[in-house]
Amino acid sequence: MAKRAVFLIFVIAAFGAPVLMAQSNEVMDAVLGEATLSYGNAAYLVGTASGHLAETVTPADAGPQLEQQGLGRPGLKPTDPVTLGEFSYMLTRAFRISGSILYAILPGPRYATRELVFLGVITGPAMPGMAVSGDRALRISEQIIHREGAAR
Repeated sequence: MAKRAVFLIFVIAAFGAPVLMAQSNEVMDAVLGEATLSYGNAAYLVGTASGHLAETVTPADAGPQLEQQGLGRPGLKPTDPVTLGEFSYMLTRAFRISGSILYAILPGPRYATRELVFLGVITGPAMPGMAVSGDRALRISEQIIHREGAAR
């Protein structure tokens, strides 16, 4: 019986992990290929980076799952484009970044973007209403993960 359990664990580890990693890689490839980030992929990036979602979730399901946690952007479909401000706002809420006084008084995409620029997470042009590419969103996510790791 013990040998069977060990064998089963080995089979799951050998074949299950690559399948899960393949899904994550496929999503990352799709994100990198987007000239304008879609809401489904934005929710996937924010949710998996912050630990609110498992990597096995699909981008189509990521938005509704984040919305249930109060972190998504209600009313958007998975294919809808996301602005830099919306993406920033999702990140600041998911990573619990308190922000400045203006962000505390008027939380939203504008001041979330300004806060991430101030923290050095976002570099370069940063207007809240501008389109954000998948590549840039991935770089921003990477910066916030490094920042959060350094803060701990």
